Amino acid sequence: KSTGKPFVVRWWANDYIVMPPKYLNDVRGASWRHLSFFENISNALHLHRSVGDLYTVDSSQRMVDVVKKGLNPRIPQLTTTLVQEIDYALNILIGTSSEWKDIQAMELLAEVAHRAATRVLIGEELCRDDAFIRQSMSFLESIFVTALVITKLPLGPFRSLLSRPISFIHRGKLHKCMNMLRPLVNARMEEKDLHAIPKKLDAIQWTLDLFPDTANNSDQDRFLKELLHNLWAGSSAPGGMMTEVIWQLLLNFQNIEVLRKEASEALHRHGWSEKMLNSLHLQDSFIRETNRLFPTGSITCVRTVVGKPFQFSDGLILPAGTRFGFPAQAIQHDHDALRNPSEFDGFRFAGKNTKDISVTDGDKREGASSVDKSYFPWGYGNHVCPGRFFAVRLMKLVITKLILEYDIKWDRKTKDRPIPVHVEGQFVPNMDQKIHLRKCTAL
Repeated sequence: KSTGKPFVVRWWANDYIVMPPKYLNDVRGASWRHLSFFENISNALHLHRSVGDLYTVDSSQRMVDVVKKGLNPRIPQLTTTLVQEIDYALNILIGTSSEWKDIQAMELLAEVAHRAATRVLIGEELCRDDAFIRQSMSFLESIFVTALVITKLPLGPFRSLLSRPISFIHRGKLHKCMNMLRPLVNARMEEKDLHAIPKKLDAIQWTLDLFPDTANNSDQDRFLKELLHNLWAGSSAPGGMMTEVIWQLLLNFQNIEVLRKEASEALHRHGWSEKMLNSLHLQDSFIRETNRLFPTGSITCVRTVVGKPFQFSDGLILPAGTRFGFPAQAIQHDHDALRNPSEFDGFRFAGKNTKDISVTDGDKREGASSVDKSYFPWGYGNHVCPGRFFAVRLMKLVITKLILEYDIKWDRKTKDRPIPVHVEGQFVPNMDQKIHLRKCTAL
């Protein structure tokens, strides 16, 4: 309920202060070193037990820079590559038959997102290696599961001490992935100074380019962990978000044809390109509205106060070590800036972003990858997700592929959405709900 006052909840076995939205401006202007998202997530999920100081204030910036300075400027070059990987994933997971096939939607879309993200955030050498795909998906899942086990067990004051032995299996999965990745990284390091070899479009190359000392760094394990944790960040959310979009399309079935027509015209004009993606105004709005009403979690913009107390503009002071966040789901469902904010309107934002298709999604005032005080899927402030531009483009490519090249339906007779799994304030799309897919016979 909206009280305008902070209150405390128990979340991930820690006390968190839930802040009213009036404090967002202060968070936006704060130093990321003073109010740390990475410190918060590391402690909440006990990541320090498997990756050491990877998420500390001074160590996490390299992972962010690889996305901001490596991935983001090259996103327009990656469209064709992503389309190829999405095609490959859909073909092996669904097949090319024109007969209806029952598919668990969340499982399908999570793997498609993971395979495409692996191509960009790991490399072409492993993105179609089924052994690596299976092992890396198991590792990413175990990050959340291990944290959940540590949180739910009644460990009391021994929770921190026992978190290390409890994370033993997770660390084993991490090291298996690292060992599969190590030969590739070694080969790339040896190729680094060979000018005759074309540079790859992937995170290994961007890390070596942005941080030349990496090739001479004896701590190769850190490099491998950074690659795998960026893969976690880049592949986990899009699969769930796409699943929620599919639910909304099936519940508002008439919208599928609207989005199909828009996508068909955009593809005819621009081919698989950045211009095509930027002209999908209706789909962009549909994604944003789905993310707004059906977010991945109830609390976001979480921070830990680091080093010294933090004072807000109204005089409120939080001591160092305080954890806090904002009730994103509640704010997004009830915000004065929106008309009937609790009702789903898939094309609510479309008319506001249609003037110039040359403007990228990230520059659109109310685009799916933009951020404001009524829309928090990507966080807020200095720790806003740097990979959101990639995530939205990946979602658009997969959704466009599905609505243009496949017929899609489900056998639910009710109008209610598949019930998600609620875990520690996180919302995981229903894992059991199936959809029926078949390759379109007339393309």
